[in-house]
Amino acid sequence: MKAALTVSLLLTALAATPATLAAAPAIAPPGTATPEALLACNPGSNFSATDAIDALPAAGLAKKPGGTFEPEDKPVALSGGTIASADVNVAEGEKSLFVYLNGVDAKRLARTWSVTGVNEHANTEEPSYVKRVDKRHTLHVAAGDDYEGYSAAVKCQISG
Repeated sequence: MKAALTVSLLLTALAATPATLAAAPAIAPPGTATPEALLACNPGSNFSATDAIDALPAAGLAKKPGGTFEPEDKPVALSGGTIASADVNVAEGEKSLFVYLNGVDAKRLARTWSVTGVNEHANTEEPSYVKRVDKRHTLHVAAGDDYEGYSAAVKCQISG
């Protein structure tokens, strides 16, 4: 009797598990890009200001005065670190998404994003990195700035 009750409870728990998992809310609404996808800076990719501005709140970042985005209630993870803030810049001929991170250094972040070229023009104490993806896309990984309050940053820049 005890064994039958145990098996019955186990089967009930297993049957309920998929329903519980299926009911979990999605992080981003369907069709909303993620910061990771926008930062991938894939050849031929493109995003509008609206795409980027929608992706950041869907990931848990709140728009602050001045147009920056910052974590609202809890840390937002990205590439082995947590997002300190993010900026979206769209101007004639150029657009970019810039995400500032804590808890990860630029060298590790550059490896994660496969950015191997050292940016000789960066004005940083530690090395910063740059990768020209194609004619229009450039992926930047910047060394942190203690004064500004981040340990590394990643930026997808699209020109033209």
